[in-house]
Amino acid sequence: MAEQRVEQPVERLLVDLRDDGLVQVSSWPAGERLPRPVGDPVPLVWPLPDEELVDLRWYLERYLRLPTAVYGERGERVAAELPRWGEAIFSSVFGDGPAREAYTAARARGGPVEITLLSKSPEQLGRPWELMAAPGRGVPVALDGVALTRSLQSGGMAEVFDAPGTRLRVLMVISRPGGTDDVGYQMIARPLLRRLEAVRGKVELVVLRPPTLKRLREVLADARAAGEPFQVVHFDGHGVFGMTPAASGPGGWGTHMYAGPGPQGMLAFEKPGGGSDLVEAGRVAQVLAEAKVPLVVLNACQSAQVGAQVEASVATRLLAEGCASVVAMAYSVYAVAAAEFMTAFYERLFAGEPVTDAVRAGRAQLVLNALRPSLKGMLPLADWMIPVLYTRGETRFPELRSARESGDIGAILTRIREASEGGADRGRDLEPVGEFVGRDADFYTLDVAARLQHVVVVHGPGGTGKSELAKAFGRWWRDTGGVEQPELVLWHSFEPGVASFGLDGVVTSIGLRVFGPDFAVLDTEQRQSAVEELLAEHRLLLLWDNFESVREMPDPGRATPPLSASEQDRMRAFLARVAARSKSAIVITSRTPEAWLGAAIRRVPLAGLTRDDATAYAEQLLAPYPDAHRHRQSPAFADLMDWLDGHPLSMKLTLPRLSTTTARHLLDALQGLTALPDDDDADDRHTSLAASIAYSFQHLSADDQQSLTILSLFHDIADADVLGIFSGIEEVPERFRGRSVAQWTGLLGRAARLGLVTPLGGGMFRLHPALPAHLTTHWITLTPDTHTEEHTAALRALVSAFAAFSVWLKRQISGGDAQLAFALVAYQQRMLGAMLGHALTSHQWEEAGAIIRPLNDYWDAQGLTQEAQSWTDRIRTATEPPDGTPPDLNTPAGSLWMFVTGAQANRQHAAGQLDRAETTYQTILRALLQQKSSPYQRASIAFIYHQFGMVAQARGRLEEAEDWYRQSLTIEEDLGNRPGMAITYHQLGWLAQARGRLEEAEDWYRQSLTISEDLGNRPHMASTYHQLGITAQARGRLEQAEDWYRQSLTI
Repeated sequence: MAEQRVEQPVERLLVDLRDDGLVQVSSWPAGERLPRPVGDPVPLVWPLPDEELVDLRWYLERYLRLPTAVYGERGERVAAELPRWGEAIFSSVFGDGPAREAYTAARARGGPVEITLLSKSPEQLGRPWELMAAPGRGVPVALDGVALTRSLQSGGMAEVFDAPGTRLRVLMVISRPGGTDDVGYQMIARPLLRRLEAVRGKVELVVLRPPTLKRLREVLADARAAGEPFQVVHFDGHGVFGMTPAASGPGGWGTHMYAGPGPQGMLAFEKPGGGSDLVEAGRVAQVLAEAKVPLVVLNACQSAQVGAQVEASVATRLLAEGCASVVAMAYSVYAVAAAEFMTAFYERLFAGEPVTDAVRAGRAQLVLNALRPSLKGMLPLADWMIPVLYTRGETRFPELRSARESGDIGAILTRIREASEGGADRGRDLEPVGEFVGRDADFYTLDVAARLQHVVVVHGPGGTGKSELAKAFGRWWRDTGGVEQPELVLWHSFEPGVASFGLDGVVTSIGLRVFGPDFAVLDTEQRQSAVEELLAEHRLLLLWDNFESVREMPDPGRATPPLSASEQDRMRAFLARVAARSKSAIVITSRTPEAWLGAAIRRVPLAGLTRDDATAYAEQLLAPYPDAHRHRQSPAFADLMDWLDGHPLSMKLTLPRLSTTTARHLLDALQGLTALPDDDDADDRHTSLAASIAYSFQHLSADDQQSLTILSLFHDIADADVLGIFSGIEEVPERFRGRSVAQWTGLLGRAARLGLVTPLGGGMFRLHPALPAHLTTHWITLTPDTHTEEHTAALRALVSAFAAFSVWLKRQISGGDAQLAFALVAYQQRMLGAMLGHALTSHQWEEAGAIIRPLNDYWDAQGLTQEAQSWTDRIRTATEPPDGTPPDLNTPAGSLWMFVTGAQANRQHAAGQLDRAETTYQTILRALLQQKSSPYQRASIAFIYHQFGMVAQARGRLEEAEDWYRQSLTIEEDLGNRPGMAITYHQLGWLAQARGRLEEAEDWYRQSLTISEDLGNRPHMASTYHQLGITAQARGRLEQAEDWYRQSLTI
């Protein structure tokens, strides 16, 4: 049984967050029947503005993703603010009067103290009350021996709920209907499973499959009928606000929520065939109440401003319908942190402690182990505040049986964290090579695909971790009820050289393991029939590894020949029957999509690890190498991680070398600029980058190999359209000349089928991180005497090709499909940046001017001011003479200088840095005035005069602004610069309108509109229509104003 504890009576302080904006504190000393108010209600002034709440959410959810430069400074600043915020929250509730005295008296009596926040409002309960800290104590009350809970009302707070059961049964509802679009998803159940051995009693974790509301009701009812009820239901997914009609009764919208119809907390389940099924919390609560589930864990926060309110809305509804306690995650939480919390939480339940104390123990464990993975290594994060407790009373599990004596939970968890997943005693075939990290999105995709489509091909380049994912998935289904028995997860390798290569070999392997030696006496047809019947009637998981050698990429050494055509037909038909009528699943790993298997087979492409997973994997790889720490702090390390792109094998073989070399040297080697360090196991395609690439590369024809060497100049993404432009440039080396876009697309497609690149759509392909270095070596081998000259010529031609591509991008941004253009820039910004850098180095100024323009638009649209400033500084350094004066503006270098300096001034203006903007415009004007008069020089001066007018306008100096606009207009009219005239007419109209000269304003606007309509400048037309509407409205001409507004709205 659970340990017998002498429980001290709890003294409670009730904080009633009233609907009228007042707060009433009541004292409820231990042993007294009812609480008594302390002083009069006082106004509750929440002390944290929205900006600080945004900072808090950013700190908890995003800070450690990129804790460098200004983001690192912001994270440290927010962490330093937490104590001040906590004291402000405490003072907003307890102040300096009777309420504060009641708190002090309760603490002084030395017994357990609990602060309970009471409210009907999810907005009130969703605030970060856990930060609350008594001034002068230096530690939040939740970490200072005080329990902090939330509830709907004070009635029943003294009630104790005793949950039955000698073992703890947890039903995990993992619902992620957004699939791989849910980028930030982390699966809590996986790290939790590993830590459950730290708990002294038996915790049985079962995953609900499929995660539907109907299945939840069935599983809970069946378990209760069997005498093995689930005491805990853990929702691991998303919560949202949704709109449903107002209703009364148990399933409707009660007074404990909002009054009347409105947004309701909902949990995202799935439909039986996939897709989102948003279920109102009241319906979920009814299902849980029917099964008498006493404890619910919610990791269902939608990462957004309303996240905490969603959690509060769902939690309060669950309480109202009968749940005794709800532990909720108020923010998105690292999966490892949630697992640490839940393990310590479950451990204290087995120790006989109530849920309130178990939550405190979980928080304490998060404080004890506060380090989380980041790009800069393990950094502290104050995420102890994320778990919050909603309760109707005290919940205990007095019948839980301990399986061992109590131990140091922190020490046990540390040992588990440092141990490898799996182990020899857990099934040798599924044992991991090292520690398996991340892949939660891929896990979830596989789980759904295996359940619905039954046969799944996981394909991707060599070294992406397909085999390790398959083994980890096998362990997952083995340990969470995905198969009927743990022994029914069966591994089979198609590695060249193995005897059981074809379908007969696979069938025999399955039959012998399941049926035993008697299976061997059956003939071939009987064996296959028995296995197919087994797969149809029972839940097995078959894992087939290295399937590419069966047909698409046979062993070049011919140790094992590919399957014959008839054997391929048998294999294809077998898999089709399994996909069509089976309870089992087959997961196949391959470097290719295995298109020959047919359309009925589900295909899941496997790319690199996500940024968060790659950071965690880097931490694991570098932990044994303390000398690597200093190289990890350099800016080049972030560039190296970007280049590696989460590719597991590349990371595994590259990052440990930081103990002896720099991140910059490794990056240069991967880019083919220097030699790659030798692999320790250079002939093994599973453990050597060179061998892995060579195995796929040798399956290409000699002509394809020769042409593909151009990819050694690419960063991350190759684009068939750009390569088509490249092949048409006169100076391009002969080996790359004359290939069309279609031919390049075909070549890249063949490379993709071999796993050397990954298709992204739109003619774009992502490169294997080690491919450029391999191709550089191959190119040098082909042309040892002329490689340098060919490389230089090809690089100059590639810069020109990207310049032409950039001209097209700029045209799309200005007047075409801007959304498409920005998406392409986002994909290729690393390559565009590399080409811009090469253009500056080789003084290809015109090409640099073309490439910078769409990049500049992208930086402005994304708010990437630091990146824009960095490039501006670099370009000005490259184009200016040593004395820092502007170059001749009539040269290509001068034109480039003029563009980037003007863009810099525009950003300063947009950011409200008016003095800096004015100074930069003056620098440009001085440079222009030193040039000979020309139409270009005069048009540029007119533009600068216009910008001076904008600065003056922003300062409220309207007369000065008008003077600058008129000087600009004089030049524009003289030059016949109609687009410039339209813009200035518009601004003069705005000035007249601001000064109350409405007739004059309308005249300026009409002149601007006439030109814009002639030029077909629809965005400017829409803006001017709108301003004419405002002017007409101000003059009382409402019908005319409506007409202008409608014309603007149409555009």
